[in-house]
Amino acid sequence: MKKQINASIPLNSEVASQNNVYYDFMSLLFLACYLLMDFLPDFKSIEIIGTQYFYISILNLIIALFIFKNPTFINQSLYTILQKSHLLKIYILFILLSGISFFSTKNLSLTLVSFIEILVVFIMFLNVLAIVSNRLHLIYRISILVGISVVLQTVLQLSDILKEAGSVINALSKLKGNTGNINIFAASLNIKIPFLLIGAIHFSNWKKWFLIFSLFLATFTIFLISARAAYLALFFELLLFIIFYLKLYSLKKITVLNVVYLLIPMLLSLILANIVFKVNNGTGRYESVGSRVVQIASTNEASVSARFTYWDNALSIINKFPATGIGLGNWKIESIPYEKTSIDDGFISSHTHNDFLEIAAETGVFNGLVYLSLFIIAFFINMKAILSKSDPNNKIIALLAVLILTGYFIDAFFNFPLYRPTMQFGFVLFLVFTVVNTLKTDEVNTVRITRQFSIGIIILSLITVYITFLTLKAYRLEYAIKYDKNPAQTSEEILKNLPQLPNVGIYSETFYEHLAIAYFSEEKYENAKKYFYLSNKINPYLGVSNWYLYKIEKINGNFDTAYEYIKTAFYSRPRTTNFYLDALKMASLKKDTSEIFKIHQLFTKYRSMPSNWKNTASALSISKYDTNKIIAFVNKGLKIYPTDTTLLNRKTRLIKRKESTNLNNTFINGLPAESAAKINYMVEAKKMGDSQQFEKAIVLYNKAFKENPEKVVILQDIAVCYYQLDKPEIAINYLERILNNPRLNDGKTEYLLSGCYFKIKDKTNGCNYLNIAFNKKYPNTEQLLNQFCK
Repeated sequence: MKKQINASIPLNSEVASQNNVYYDFMSLLFLACYLLMDFLPDFKSIEIIGTQYFYISILNLIIALFIFKNPTFINQSLYTILQKSHLLKIYILFILLSGISFFSTKNLSLTLVSFIEILVVFIMFLNVLAIVSNRLHLIYRISILVGISVVLQTVLQLSDILKEAGSVINALSKLKGNTGNINIFAASLNIKIPFLLIGAIHFSNWKKWFLIFSLFLATFTIFLISARAAYLALFFELLLFIIFYLKLYSLKKITVLNVVYLLIPMLLSLILANIVFKVNNGTGRYESVGSRVVQIASTNEASVSARFTYWDNALSIINKFPATGIGLGNWKIESIPYEKTSIDDGFISSHTHNDFLEIAAETGVFNGLVYLSLFIIAFFINMKAILSKSDPNNKIIALLAVLILTGYFIDAFFNFPLYRPTMQFGFVLFLVFTVVNTLKTDEVNTVRITRQFSIGIIILSLITVYITFLTLKAYRLEYAIKYDKNPAQTSEEILKNLPQLPNVGIYSETFYEHLAIAYFSEEKYENAKKYFYLSNKINPYLGVSNWYLYKIEKINGNFDTAYEYIKTAFYSRPRTTNFYLDALKMASLKKDTSEIFKIHQLFTKYRSMPSNWKNTASALSISKYDTNKIIAFVNKGLKIYPTDTTLLNRKTRLIKRKESTNLNNTFINGLPAESAAKINYMVEAKKMGDSQQFEKAIVLYNKAFKENPEKVVILQDIAVCYYQLDKPEIAINYLERILNNPRLNDGKTEYLLSGCYFKIKDKTNGCNYLNIAFNKKYPNTEQLLNQFCK
């Protein structure tokens, strides 16, 4: 039995020759190059996927050119494989149906970019199929390549934790390799683990222990990341492997020992991960592996609840557009109206967090079922091979395909690997192994078919190289706009580099909007209006363009038009704080008290906070609403938040005003004040801040602080002003003065500090303070953690 386990796989191999050795070497080199995508720098792309898709497109082209020049590289039976594989036909049907959405899409640019990304993966599939079709005997060498990749990935990431010994939990939140997301990083390790398992049971020398060490590092990293979908995938991969491995080779001493050799490093990694969590006082997702596993079944956990919301939105879209969907790649725009009551501020879901629902929502129910059937059919094909009386080596390949499929499928059910190149390589591998390992083929004319095959791929690859290059340029521009602030991108620079496609960035903001904001900052308001109008035609749902149009009209003195714009912005995203505050402000200037109450009720319905009653009370005061009625309104807030100091102070001020005998002097410049003889610097400072005059606001806030040095919250306001003036370093100095003040323990100071550190590109401190704010339950921090620190 031992001899059989350690035998190399001879499937489809030909008589050894110098040419075959060369082709085997090139095959391993090409596969290593695909694995190299996990180590690419982002080249200042807003997301690494821009760089990775461009890289894969170029690699696809190089491989196609190599095949064209070396036609004997391809298996003589490849054409028959392509003809006879039902799985391949379903895959092609999925691609064609995705392409049909060009005729129903609302945003052609996004559909083209997404379709090209799917096409890049399809070409990668064809290339890997050509590489592997008669070289399954290389499978164990491939496992060594994968092991090297895992060791490099994990060591590079784990070394960062050692550098931050004082903030290990914060360092754990950045365990994401170059995938851009910790969940994706964990999933990408999961789809490599099957190679480590297969290789470890095959080898008996140092390679065995190297792969076991790789397995330890992979599982240790996955446990540290604490991604629940990755935990599930790891569990099912291991369970299926043990079941079928023992079935294939029975309960012999060597098989049991091999299982023990694999379980020990995994158990050790579990113990060490829990020790790391405990020693560093981890909380939330980093409390322990066990507590994180328990959260899998918890529907009350925030991210679980969010997924259910996204899935429900997807079902609503599917119900509305069952045949055609909303257009491939259009989820990031067309889902926004469905999310306006569930997501705060300018955040969006970007993806459905379930690839099957996303495909169904974007391209129609039928195509969603076609995509799902790919996995179901591949699973049954491989299960049939495992349970049949075929060659044991074929069964090992089938088991490898099932394990990769399992890891990928679980991630596809909870996340969005469809548009992540590192995950798509796993998708390609399980499809290729399934197709090649289960078909018996006949020989055909090699040169003729090879030339046709490679010429077709070369043409398609050239197209994908061009489109992915344009996409990468767009992502680099988006990065420059958002993060290169020294100096900030000017309108001239943005206009010069305005992308041909896509016309929408990663976070659903149009590039017209970025250009318009630059014009607004430069006080070129007519140019800004032009591009805000164009932006609204592409994505009218975020409300940002209307918010800026409100500002422009207000500056121009068109208060009626400004009022309509801010109401449109607010009602399109009623959970957005800036829209809410500015809508209240305009309603108070218009003395539209009924609208003030309407705005308050809607915002509070979704985001109930003590400050809502304070802000609305201020708006009512400006509107000269009856003081007794304002007090009654504040009392309603105190019933919900009876110990909130801001509301108690507001009530006290209102009572004093009511008791004042000189009612005509209770307003200064139309705003409430406690005395006509004394300027309320806080109120005046807020006015300056609202009108974007932050330098004047700082002067007034300093005067207010000099009068009331015990009101340390004023220093927060000063810090916000410096932040708005793009002086985060000064803001940090103010915030650090009050960081541990017992009067300010709601997490806001830490929240503001995180924003300042993010602005100066210090993600370490940014994530650290954001974690502290989250632990203090400051609103909106979990979404920010998921976006910037996961």
